[in-house]
Amino acid sequence: MDTLANKVDTLANKAEDKVEDMTSKKRDDVDFVSDAVEANTNEIHALELGRQMGGKDVKMHAAHMLADHKKMGKQMADYAASKNMTLKDVDTVDNSGMKNDKPGMDWDKNWADKMVDDHEKVVKMFEDSENDVQDPELKKMITGALPTLRSHLEMSKKLQDQLKK
Repeated sequence: MDTLANKVDTLANKAEDKVEDMTSKKRDDVDFVSDAVEANTNEIHALELGRQMGGKDVKMHAAHMLADHKKMGKQMADYAASKNMTLKDVDTVDNSGMKNDKPGMDWDKNWADKMVDDHEKVVKMFEDSENDVQDPELKKMITGALPTLRSHLEMSKKLQDQLKK
């Protein structure tokens, strides 16, 4: 009897450990998706502001990146819905300071600086998470998004350099 009880306890402990392991892994994936959705939403707000207030070059860059970010946002939302993920509320960055600034070369330079900073952070977040997420589908999404995000970073750096001249 003792051995049967011990075996039951051992199996119960293993099952509990497995559930806890699965829960912690899922939480990591959910945290990444929440953070990615939040970063993407903030990026979309800044890009829309660039399209509204920027000079010719800023508007062109913003329009190009906006299409990509809207596509990424839809992919993340669809993924989260398919996995029944409950995401944290999106904490959007207040861009009203830029919205209240006077359009012109200084505004464009500040916007380009923001794009470089934002994309450096997002690329790092995606690179750091690429090997940490557990779901192969999510990993594939991250791997697929990185070239676009890196391209946006390079575009933003070129625009930043161009506006410094």
